[in-house]
Amino acid sequence: MGLSPWLPVGRSEPLAFYKAVVDVVWASRLALFLSAFFLAGGALLAAVGQVAWHMSLMVSGLLAFYFAVMYIQLPGFINAAPARWATWLLTALFILGTAASQLYGYAAYAPFSAVYIALYAKGLGKKPTFYPNLITIPGLALLPLSPTPLMAALSFPLASVYTLLYRVDVSRAKARFRLKAAATLALLYALAWAASLWGHLWSFIFPSIALTLTAPPKPRDAYGVGSLFFRVAIALAPLGHHFAYMAFAVIMSTLCVPYFLPSILYREAPSYKYELLAASLAAYALRNVGLTAPAAVLVVGIAGYAALRSAKSKPVPLNPPQ
Repeated sequence: MGLSPWLPVGRSEPLAFYKAVVDVVWASRLALFLSAFFLAGGALLAAVGQVAWHMSLMVSGLLAFYFAVMYIQLPGFINAAPARWATWLLTALFILGTAASQLYGYAAYAPFSAVYIALYAKGLGKKPTFYPNLITIPGLALLPLSPTPLMAALSFPLASVYTLLYRVDVSRAKARFRLKAAATLALLYALAWAASLWGHLWSFIFPSIALTLTAPPKPRDAYGVGSLFFRVAIALAPLGHHFAYMAFAVIMSTLCVPYFLPSILYREAPSYKYELLAASLAAYALRNVGLTAPAAVLVVGIAGYAALRSAKSKPVPLNPPQ
């Protein structure tokens, strides 16, 4: 495949494709482990009142988490595995961007965003499964433009959540992805982000409404409740920034941990009921009434519980082609 950044599904040499997928898994794991370190450290710093470092680490953890969750699915999103060199270039740029952002702000992520968007170019076209990618790309583009930690959280991480909710809830309804719906959601998201620069954080209610009209949640299980809750909670940031920040804890616990963590770790999915939803909603409530330390303990506890359940689940081998 030479210097091509992609190995198309079904049209690539099997062993080369396998190795590329293995690298996607390892890059996603590395991002996940970085996320766990940043989020746990940030939560503990909040408990002892180190606000500035708390904010920085939590947003770094959020970015690393959604890099892991979205990158493990990229082969399915674009119908191709990123080439091995592209995976490790992107990973290196993410790590460098995270380190440099402490000095230069989120503009340090510009090379990471540019390469990631270029990889997504393979997943643009007339296939319905490509349409949700239109929602993710603006989030990547807006990340380096983010002037504050909150706006960074509302860039790539929020666009990723909107993308995943659209994919999951449309699929649950056995409906079809629609170009007009995905493009409208992407546009409303980008406009809401821009409006938020001027203090109109409530603007995210508009992409949330559009998402709900085209991909209505069904609150019949923990994920469905979390999906509905997030759409409302993300627009409550004018009441306090942690109304938005902690909304991510809820959707991470009810969508990303049960659905996507097993794919990153290559283990069978543990059977969760409502414990992650209950704990994340409790953390959300505690933090937003000012009880920072108990909320931090709950966040660390959720991460530890998910890690323990994952460690106890059966490994799934990723065998090379015969």
